[in-house]
Amino acid sequence: MSPTQNLVAETTRTAEPEQPPLPGRDHRDLLTVVAGIGLVVVWFVLGSLLELGFVGRLLLAAPVLAAFQTLVRRRPLRTLLARDSVTFASRWPGKLLVAMVLVLIPATLVALSVIGDRYGRYADDSWKALLMLVVLAGSYLATRRLLLTVIIGAVTVAMASWVLAPNLAETRNGDPTVLAHLDYQATMGWLAGYHSVAVAEVDLDAAKEVRLAGIGADQTTVMEVGSMTKAMTGLVIADAVRRGEIRMDALVSTYLPQLKGSPAGTATMHELVTHTAGYREFGAATLRSAAWKAPLGLGFLTADATQMTSETRELTLSDRGRYAYSTLGSAIAGQAVAAAAHLSYPDLMRTRLFEPLGMSHTAIEVDGPLVEGGTSQTGLPVQPWVMDAYAPGAAAVSTTVDLAKLATALLDGTAPGMAALEPTTATDQSNTRTGDFWWVSTWPNGQTITAHAGQTGGYASYLGIDRARHKAVIVLSDVANNANDLGIELLTDRG
Repeated sequence: MSPTQNLVAETTRTAEPEQPPLPGRDHRDLLTVVAGIGLVVVWFVLGSLLELGFVGRLLLAAPVLAAFQTLVRRRPLRTLLARDSVTFASRWPGKLLVAMVLVLIPATLVALSVIGDRYGRYADDSWKALLMLVVLAGSYLATRRLLLTVIIGAVTVAMASWVLAPNLAETRNGDPTVLAHLDYQATMGWLAGYHSVAVAEVDLDAAKEVRLAGIGADQTTVMEVGSMTKAMTGLVIADAVRRGEIRMDALVSTYLPQLKGSPAGTATMHELVTHTAGYREFGAATLRSAAWKAPLGLGFLTADATQMTSETRELTLSDRGRYAYSTLGSAIAGQAVAAAAHLSYPDLMRTRLFEPLGMSHTAIEVDGPLVEGGTSQTGLPVQPWVMDAYAPGAAAVSTTVDLAKLATALLDGTAPGMAALEPTTATDQSNTRTGDFWWVSTWPNGQTITAHAGQTGGYASYLGIDRARHKAVIVLSDVANNANDLGIELLTDRG
């Protein structure tokens, strides 16, 4: 063939129009996308129906993805386990996706842990995020396979959670009536997640006013009561008002001059005891400390007076006037009344509340541990929470026999600072108002319950009284679960 003929042939081939796409290809791509979206919906719905946590949903994603690969894409499962560098991560968009997944999974665990619920504010399961981060990093460096890495991480965290999960103790002691009540609650599932639990039931109209029992613990077992300390502090604050030492409409800087000139110093004592001062729950430095201490089972409310003053002066009170639960605000209120009384906070509580009521096993945990370590809700061993300036917010330790003395005095009106129980301010719950740190809730069965719950990293507590029916319930747990729910069930069942 001559050069001219070659050129003509080349030109002819170049001028030929592109072949149209294979019939049905766009249709198949659309079906694949629709099927993928459908499987994501199925994954989400199944996770919700099975009440799976985040880690459980990650595990559920593996069979869903396998179904998508075999039933929709019609490709062998082994292709899912190919190295990312020869599949989707061969270019920068894929590499970026890998990095995002490896970061977002532990970040989501941290977010879920920090958010917690109304009574779970101490990032008690953030150790899962730390474990997940380590496992994901190690697995991906070893395998370079994202799916396999996520499965290994989820299985590791799930197995660790299963092994560490608290189980109810077997030993039982105390009053048979209380044990029968606990047995009933166990059949209803309210003791799931508990290990050792001590309970007191008070009924001033009964022949036996106080009944005490426990599972794995007894009436003398000392436990941290966490935020129940706020309610005790509220009694002492109301008593200080009666003594003429403080005024509820006074600025807190009146008693803590170090707060003068700051927005936080303009909050009134009434605003602090009703959580309407606009204070954040914890100071910024304390939260930074919690980010690494909580996953290791360490207490993080260790700020001294200097640090807490600095944290408080930084506040802007942007939510002032709206109910926002604040341990920092509670601590400032407690330290303010101690200053007004010219006592340290532990001495204030001892002389004004614990000793007058004969609560000989109750104290403020500030100079060293007064309890053995407890357990987080997800099974992490937690050291005792020894505090300093934050003590008025959560540092009390007690027993059910001591708290029964407090409950009895509250029911018969002989406790110091009874005015603290009178509700004055709305909260973030429609059926609940607050007094001086005490919640007063009206339930559908007609009961009005005055109560406060508490948690530290390793313990939980509840004290609730039905003033109209002269009844009370106390719950102490060596696991940082929601003792509030169990306490309410015990008290409402006895209504």
